[in-house]
Amino acid sequence: VPGSLPLGTSLQLEVYIDEDWPHVETMTEVCRKKERSRRTRDIAIGSEAGEWGPPAKGSIAQNVRPHVWYFAISDCRGTLKNGTYGLDFEIEFKQDGGSHFSVELQWATSANLLTLLGCSAFLWSFCRRSRSFLQRTGSLHPVIWSLGGVVILQYLAQCLHTGHLAIYRSDGQGSRGMELLSEVLFVLCQVIQSSLLVTIGMGYTLLQAKLHHTGLVLPICGLVALVHVLLVILDKAQSEASHRFTDHDGSTGWIFFGLRLALYAWFLRAANGTARQGGLKLQAFIAKFRLAASLYFLAYPGTFLVMLLFAPYLREPVMESGLMVAQVISNIWLASLFLDRGAYFEASSLSASPLPGGGTPTFFKQE
Repeated sequence: VPGSLPLGTSLQLEVYIDEDWPHVETMTEVCRKKERSRRTRDIAIGSEAGEWGPPAKGSIAQNVRPHVWYFAISDCRGTLKNGTYGLDFEIEFKQDGGSHFSVELQWATSANLLTLLGCSAFLWSFCRRSRSFLQRTGSLHPVIWSLGGVVILQYLAQCLHTGHLAIYRSDGQGSRGMELLSEVLFVLCQVIQSSLLVTIGMGYTLLQAKLHHTGLVLPICGLVALVHVLLVILDKAQSEASHRFTDHDGSTGWIFFGLRLALYAWFLRAANGTARQGGLKLQAFIAKFRLAASLYFLAYPGTFLVMLLFAPYLREPVMESGLMVAQVISNIWLASLFLDRGAYFEASSLSASPLPGGGTPTFFKQE
């Protein structure tokens, strides 16, 4: 059990720049590390047990480019006895203009507001087009309801994230609950959309009208969604670490990477099998559908690998903007695919009239 620090103890706060930090971590002699420190100052501990010490203020600057700064506490003067101690600290960072946002997030509020406006416009357009489709055909197909669920989940996630940033802007902490729920909803909409693509690739609406013909696809996708949600929750429950710059760093990012590639491999196998069962028209449609869906499935793995090429302070905007663009483009593509009278509409069960004597798609296999 960690002991309490002796009253009146004075420790040293050391500041390191990201260019020196990798070398500092490899140094075995702890007290020699401060030779690489850009600044060192004494930190006084409270004079009474359980009380905060006097606040310490300071500033650091670097004009060449933005940097990641590392802070460490040491006792190289030997004022403490050999043992384990508990130290509570509170630290607040601000840019020279008073902003709580770090350099990679300086445009986050404006960018998220614009994204929210775009999502609002798309949601309105999707509802209007779905209503028109309903009036024209008499019903909405389950794939349209599924895409509608994805759009609503993404909209709610964007609202929560924008709200979190607005609170963070004022107090530098934000709302952990809003941030967590936002990320859970966002990964859910990604998994649901991936599952929708897999089911269509397996022939749903193209070779069979009933979802139960796709076998275990729903239970498997449900399990994948559960794993994604648990990873997000566990990642948020972890304390911050000096080697992590985004929520996708470390094992969490690589697990997501593997899961997306596994879903993509499943989709390719399913789509190729469906193409072999159909005629030339179905094969031509599947070829275009497979290409567009591949871009969506590979968005996370591709963005993840590209992110690693950037400096740490640029990784989060690269990753988040890449995933958001992929999701928005995919939503627009699927909305056009399901709601317009194009190749998919003519080929699938969406064109089957619910009225007696209505028509059936050209190469839709009768059950």
